[in-house]
Amino acid sequence: MKSDVCSCVWGKFDELPAPYPLGCHLLDTAAVAMLLWNVHLSAGQRRFIAESFGVPECQTRALVAFWAGLHDLGKCCPSFQASPTGPEPEFLQRKEFASPAGWMNEGSVRHERVTHLVLPSILADFGYDVASRPGKSVAHQVAQILGGHHGVYGSMLDRVTLRHPEKTEPRIGTATGWQEQRAALVDVVHRACGRPAAPARVAPAGAAVLVTGLVVLADWIASRHQWVSARQSGWLAAADEDWEAHFQRALAAASPAVEKLQLAAPQWAPATRFSDVFPEITHPYPLQADIGARLPGLVTGPGILLVTAPTGDGKTETGLFGARLLGAAAGHPGLAVLLPTMATTDAMWDRVRTYVRRAAAADTPVTLLHGMAWLKEAYSTDAPDTELSDDGVSTTAGDFMRRKHLGLAAGAAVGTWDQAAMACLPMRFNTLRWLGLSGKTVIIDEAHAYDAFGHALTVRLLQWLGHFGAPVVLLSATLAGHLAERLVHAYLQGAGHTTPQPVDPAYPGWLFADSTTGVVTDSGTIPSARAHFLGVDQHLVRHTHDPSAPDGRATQLRRTLAPLYDASEDPGAVLIVCNTVPDAQATYQALAARSGTRTPKLLLLHARMPQWQREDITRRLLALLGPRARRPREPWIVVTTQVAEQSLDVDFDLVITDLAPLAQLLQRAGRGHRHSLAGRGHRPAWAPAPRLVVLTPAGELPPPAWGNVYDQALLRRTRDLLAEKADISVAIPDAVTPMIETVYADLNTLAEQALHDDHRRAGQDAAYAAAADTAAIPAPDTLTDLYPITDRDLDPDLLTTRLGADSARLLPVYRADDATYWLDPQRSCPLPMPAPGHKRLTREQVANLARLSIPAPATYLPDDPDTAPPTEWNKTPLARELRLLPHRVLPDGRIQGRRTERHILRLDPVLGLVRSAAR
Repeated sequence: MKSDVCSCVWGKFDELPAPYPLGCHLLDTAAVAMLLWNVHLSAGQRRFIAESFGVPECQTRALVAFWAGLHDLGKCCPSFQASPTGPEPEFLQRKEFASPAGWMNEGSVRHERVTHLVLPSILADFGYDVASRPGKSVAHQVAQILGGHHGVYGSMLDRVTLRHPEKTEPRIGTATGWQEQRAALVDVVHRACGRPAAPARVAPAGAAVLVTGLVVLADWIASRHQWVSARQSGWLAAADEDWEAHFQRALAAASPAVEKLQLAAPQWAPATRFSDVFPEITHPYPLQADIGARLPGLVTGPGILLVTAPTGDGKTETGLFGARLLGAAAGHPGLAVLLPTMATTDAMWDRVRTYVRRAAAADTPVTLLHGMAWLKEAYSTDAPDTELSDDGVSTTAGDFMRRKHLGLAAGAAVGTWDQAAMACLPMRFNTLRWLGLSGKTVIIDEAHAYDAFGHALTVRLLQWLGHFGAPVVLLSATLAGHLAERLVHAYLQGAGHTTPQPVDPAYPGWLFADSTTGVVTDSGTIPSARAHFLGVDQHLVRHTHDPSAPDGRATQLRRTLAPLYDASEDPGAVLIVCNTVPDAQATYQALAARSGTRTPKLLLLHARMPQWQREDITRRLLALLGPRARRPREPWIVVTTQVAEQSLDVDFDLVITDLAPLAQLLQRAGRGHRHSLAGRGHRPAWAPAPRLVVLTPAGELPPPAWGNVYDQALLRRTRDLLAEKADISVAIPDAVTPMIETVYADLNTLAEQALHDDHRRAGQDAAYAAAADTAAIPAPDTLTDLYPITDRDLDPDLLTTRLGADSARLLPVYRADDATYWLDPQRSCPLPMPAPGHKRLTREQVANLARLSIPAPATYLPDDPDTAPPTEWNKTPLARELRLLPHRVLPDGRIQGRRTERHILRLDPVLGLVRSAAR
């Protein structure tokens, strides 16, 4: 294919032997996009894009590839071609490539903005509408899509700029050479892609977002140095400037490149029955058996499945089975599992990886997505040559899949909930998150575990997923009915159902809402094989750690724990859950000082410990009290905080807890009598049945020591409900729903029964929801302009998906009299520094620092030179964000913590981060 394209107009230059023609890069990207359309996009995504633009699906591939090839058209402009870091091409001296007068004084214009500006008027010659206002113009929508390929959409053009961009922005290059070359580039890409016809209509926002994500991904692949270098060698060897031949060579190279980068959509072994998915479960729980028998007859396409059941009723396997059915029916084979905490996410990654090894028909990478994922040893050390079992497939995620923004592009992804929720915030490259999510069935575990801000973001997430036709599975043990209805309705509204059916989930049970018809099918209540009675003992105590106070918390703990300190009693294991870290530390110290005829073993676990210590204690707990561990022969007491609610699959004989909202209490109770012991031991005589001991502060709720950990109204309503249940064992699961509805009733339900703290809670929830709505991108059905979906000026470090989550990672360091800093009190490990000639710390050095760090509120340490990390760390991500917590090592070996105006902070080897009042 010969053309008038000038190969001197360059597109790539860095680290290359010669400038790489812009036309080559555009054709490369179009070729990669063609391959990604076939291999990476799911059938559901392809169908959605085609229907949205009103183009037959068989023609949409070429159309999207054509658009992808035009993404860097804006590089054909004076400011880019004359870049001081570029090759300074000679053609710039010709008058037909003259620069606009005075443009150097006005600064340059970004090349992606130039693409947005110049493309509509050029596309008019290819049948694209530019006569309509910009929001109704296909030409403008395509230009805005391509202008967003660097992660941020440009603002909508006005009518004049749409048709005559040179009048508004002469820096695009108004001389004839620029205009002719841009037109020639568009023509050569159009011809290479088979001259696709213009689409019939402007697409909904979701389709535009998906096309943007595909363009970004194609551009990243076609911009990798290895790719460009190989394509340049072929171009120079041919020496014929045949653009069609170059395009064909790029097409041939795209297939192995995409395969190597693990971008193929997953393939699953056929499965229509529960036993097909989990053949090892020969006796499924009633919930699993019911959904296995009935759901296959209901699923004909996308929809949302809600599963509500107590802990231990097999929700995870039920959710994976539902995802398998829904994904196959909807043409969305990918899998994303989202959880509330990093600890639960790490555990689920192991389970999903095992599932994928058995269920996938081809190698399928499983990514782990949260801020500290690379610290998980099994993930960080996983390599492509990992030894596999004979009946398994590879689940290793390579380097490309681990790149920022790309984790959700893997065939299967397991991450914290915020990894998906960030797609709902106007963050750079959120289109890549939507590209990954929209080709998957999304499982949201512990759907009840978010505050009003997080719940509002989940609503927006479900609206978009419903819009894409991506199936969703919600799992919950304690989801209030009005919240469940809001979540299901959000999904159906995103799918276009403006007046969804009422939703009244059974417990235990499931319901399925069909995305196409809007019909909601409820299972009715399903008996639980794990039904039991939970004894709940509520003790009103004064919130004090003084053992001499007869009505105090410490005294009640002493009475309850007496069997563990008595050698004549059976040994056993008790979990104590405190609401704050200081309470956990004080409780541990009091128990350690207690004496008896025997001394139980003690463990303390909370969030304000170094990462390595938390991991070490968690491993010990799982080995001691995990699902396959033999019961210990000596008494154990584990003191912890909220980390025990969801992240620990451990089994205690008795659970003692501070008062918390009912949902948290039920989660904590689930750590007691959790597993069948079979031949692994027996329960102590003093704990023959599940029992929860609740220590409720007498008087004001919450007590001042708790701060704002929990809402006052929820604490009061939980306290009052437990008082009504005094001396009555609670039937699990039968009593769960009425109890949850009582405690979490909204103002409309409470009516005149609402108290002042109920109104305050409702007002706070409304404020949080409004804040989330303000922070989030608009719902998809309200958008005609793509600009609000991203924000160029937004600092992602300042935008958090959890309102008020102002946290820091503190790095304890030790200072000698010579003012040098060390990582240990013995001063044997100095602070690491980049190697000579390098600007960054190594991965191993950063990982070591992260494992030594402690999460804490940012307000604990002021910003001052003593707490700032070394300037040598400024180029190293994570390390530069740490705050030093200096300790002084005295000549006699004693260690002093860091004194601030309000408190003293020190790291205790057992207690973790200790915060005491400054005197």
